[in-house]
Amino acid sequence: MPNSIGKVLVSAVVLLLAQACFCQSNALAQLANEVHFAHDDQLACDSLADEVSLEPGLSFGKFCVMPTYFGEVFTNARGGLATKDATQYLGLLNLAFEWDLAENPLGVPSKLHVLAQNTHGRGLTTDFVGDTQVVSNIDSFQNIAQVSEYWLETELFNDRVTLRLGKQDINQEFLVINAAEDFIQSTFGLSPSSAFPTYPDPAMGAVVLVQLNDAWQFKAGLWNAFARGNSWGFAGDDTVLVVGELEKTYSLGNANLPGVFAIGAVYESAGEIDGERISPVHECIVQLEQCIYREPGGGTATEQGASIFAGYYPRFPGERIIAESIGSSFVAGGVYRGLLPSRDQDTAGIGLAWTELFQGGTNREAAWETFYRMRFSPRLAIQSDLQYIASPSGIYRDALVVGTRFQIDF
Repeated sequence: MPNSIGKVLVSAVVLLLAQACFCQSNALAQLANEVHFAHDDQLACDSLADEVSLEPGLSFGKFCVMPTYFGEVFTNARGGLATKDATQYLGLLNLAFEWDLAENPLGVPSKLHVLAQNTHGRGLTTDFVGDTQVVSNIDSFQNIAQVSEYWLETELFNDRVTLRLGKQDINQEFLVINAAEDFIQSTFGLSPSSAFPTYPDPAMGAVVLVQLNDAWQFKAGLWNAFARGNSWGFAGDDTVLVVGELEKTYSLGNANLPGVFAIGAVYESAGEIDGERISPVHECIVQLEQCIYREPGGGTATEQGASIFAGYYPRFPGERIIAESIGSSFVAGGVYRGLLPSRDQDTAGIGLAWTELFQGGTNREAAWETFYRMRFSPRLAIQSDLQYIASPSGIYRDALVVGTRFQIDF
């Protein structure tokens, strides 16, 4: 979005928050005593204390703190750039704060979300594998300590319309395949090499979600492109990214096999990254995920069974291309939850991520990944992972990456 428009949006958010949060200092102390911790988003809204009144006649909702820690040890066992000293630890701390504003000056349900992130350690992509798609989806390339997101969300028209304003990640709502969420390879989500406003560089944006009916949802978003993650979300220029998706949910097999189909398009205006001018980018979105088997008696709560997914993203980058960016890409794979007896919450998966490149050599890269994720409790999961990267960046030797990740939800 143009920088001036973005500043207007932020001003609107700040004004609303100022109206909502203006109170005496002793009332803020009362709020501090009511902070609760929740280990996932669902529990965050269900396990907290009663609402806190900060000011007579002005009632505020629940304040949640949601810390999550990811740690992983990966090694480049062969190929790529180097195998010497190629066993590295990488960690990511997500510290999310969410304030459910049950009542506010606008009289509509709203919530404020803030996400602070810290990475430490070293990923394998830059110095050991040399791939463009990025081996790990928590790799920030340089260690970060930043406020990655801050946005205000409002529900309108009986929750049929959701409006979200602020610094945010495009991959939260767009180019998302839920069945692929446990893959570690970045392109199964959204690779930072896409040059879109995603981790580790979210940006200022506005998102609207419209639930057309029970099956159809329309989503649209507008971002200031090319902002750095350690900024307030502005790139300091008039670059813009616009995205839209139309999503349909459905069920097969007597409503026992849910599926999601989505189509969409992305436009990113011409801009400059690290002093390099780039042409406008157009991209299409085609996604499908489908449950193909559900274990008898598993029920919808546990979702034990098999699902498949695919995503195709043809990209038209223009004449001035970022050499290290990705072109058209494709992902496909399958997952099975509850594959082993008495391990109903474990997930096994296998998938392929392929992308077109512009660096010479083969000008393509393919990453095969297989994993097994063990869920020991609602707070702890450990995942073993193996990736075979064919032709990293199109110019390096095929690489074999092996590792383990753990996740702790406090």
